[in-house]
Amino acid sequence: MATETMRVYAGRGAITQLMLGVVCAAIYGAALWATSFLPTIPGVTWVRPANMLSELYAVNFGYTGALAAAAGNSLGDLMRGQFNPTILWWIFPLEAIATGLVVYWGVTDPSLRSTRGKVEWLIFAIIVQGLLTGFGIAFGLAMSGVVPMGALSAIGVTITFNEAIPAIASGFVQYALFPRIVRMGLWWGRDLDKSNVPQDLLAQWRA
Repeated sequence: MATETMRVYAGRGAITQLMLGVVCAAIYGAALWATSFLPTIPGVTWVRPANMLSELYAVNFGYTGALAAAAGNSLGDLMRGQFNPTILWWIFPLEAIATGLVVYWGVTDPSLRSTRGKVEWLIFAIIVQGLLTGFGIAFGLAMSGVVPMGALSAIGVTITFNEAIPAIASGFVQYALFPRIVRMGLWWGRDLDKSNVPQDLLAQWRA
């Protein structure tokens, strides 16, 4: 089975990864745009249930998924007419790292079948990801003069909840989808043979 897994990973070329990233970014951007008529802070953020995709992308597709989430976020801003190229230099890496890679690095049992996996999701996908993204974006907006410094806390808390609440729902989706993703050979995240996924369950899903 390890040899079969290695063959699957070896067959993933740069073009395939690029296409995956483009498709994921397009879906994320369109999903963000679909609720952009529901602003929570006009000109800054809005009700964003599509944020749940960023955790799913990152934990299941690794670096490709994290970059797709960052690109999709920028695409969503572009589609709603509020793309700001002057702040892209820090928004893009913040989205890729704080919103995506923190989840990928932190969740060592992406099946969420173990207590450890559930706790990891709570800590890294919900709390740490939410706070880093929320206050990271708020700090950058305040430092660049897009919003007044006095609004930093309010914006930080609002964006944190906008990130954390969808991440809760994302955990339930991840729990349900993980076996199917493995069976279909669509897994692009961490090496499952070296992860904390219960190995007996992993063997069943691969059978």
